[in-house]
Amino acid sequence: MGLVAEKPWADVTMTAVAERAGIKLSTLRKAYDGRMAILADFNRGIDAGVFDGTDPELADESALDRLFDVLTRRLDALEPQRPALQALVRAARRDPVLVAELNSLALTSLRWMLIAAGIKAEGVRGLALTQALVVAYFKVLRVWFKDEDPGKVRTMAALDRGLKRGADAMKRISRAEGWLAPFKRAFKERARKPRARADEEPDAAVGA
Repeated sequence: MGLVAEKPWADVTMTAVAERAGIKLSTLRKAYDGRMAILADFNRGIDAGVFDGTDPELADESALDRLFDVLTRRLDALEPQRPALQALVRAARRDPVLVAELNSLALTSLRWMLIAAGIKAEGVRGLALTQALVVAYFKVLRVWFKDEDPGKVRTMAALDRGLKRGADAMKRISRAEGWLAPFKRAFKERARKPRARADEEPDAAVGA
């Protein structure tokens, strides 16, 4: 992360990482497949730290409040690496591949943040919720990068707005799912009906 903060992303090679770490390139290769694997490992460490800091007293709070607390603690944990993360996001603006890779890492970590907040993140709905959270999270990061206030007032306000907008969007999705439910059931029932065999009589085929 020190190299990421100091050098252009293209210059943060595995050779440079090995040299900074004071190890052989062969040793680094045994541990990691590449730069994104190192970033994924960094994310896992941050995620674990967030889990360990969970306050049991928040269990009775709303899901939105629990998620706000989880993401606030995540930003606190990331504070020492803010220059490196800012450099990564800046590099991603010119690198579509890096955008996709960072999005994949964020999807994994933020799915775990939802789980830490006691919010279901499985299935198609969970994936949609996680991706929406990733978009909101990166918007908050842009504010966080420039927020020098010790209390991070602007960042907290941006996080609160983003989560509330996300909650409103999920409510609309839930209402749409409720409206579509009868059609989905009818489609499933129709799909389960046996299809006519080719050797059936015409009247029987029509009936089927």
